[in-house]
Amino acid sequence: MANAHSKPMAKLLNDQEFQRFSELQQKQASFTITPDEADELRDIVARAQKKRDDRADAMKTVETAIAQFEIAPEELFTAEQIAEAARNFGLIPATRKERVLPPSLIFNGKTHQWTTRALPEDIRAPLFEAFQGGQSVKAFIATPKDAARCAATIARLEKETGAQYGEAWLEELALTRGQIDDALAKLAA
Repeated sequence: MANAHSKPMAKLLNDQEFQRFSELQQKQASFTITPDEADELRDIVARAQKKRDDRADAMKTVETAIAQFEIAPEELFTAEQIAEAARNFGLIPATRKERVLPPSLIFNGKTHQWTTRALPEDIRAPLFEAFQGGQSVKAFIATPKDAARCAATIARLEKETGAQYGEAWLEELALTRGQIDDALAKLAA
């Protein structure tokens, strides 16, 4: 009996109550429990059962509302939460699509994510000027150690300016021409 109730009880009690429940259950199993402790154990079990019943009622209310108003799963959860649940229950393979963060640039102490929107002019002008002038743009790159984001930044600059980044500057960023070409291919896709 000691282990039969342990898992469900742990969900229904707070840590302190569960610890006391376990102690009293052990005393009961070894026949060293006092009448007062037996009453305390019954009270803990009764509270847990009430919480279980309240929880079941709440779930039924939620299920009824979902059915009544035809609420779709995507209205309750994000696509990521649904995918994560599907992975956890083995409905889809556990391999996760690698999330690629957009290039991140820094200028005058301000960091800019280079998403599909154009960069603000205060960073765009000096960045493009340096790039087209054949200078290093390492100082503009907020994540120089992230090769994928670096390659994406250079590829995007090459695409938007029509200029090619110098080999010496690629080496400074520990990038190869192949990485830039791959990033360019991803941009085109």
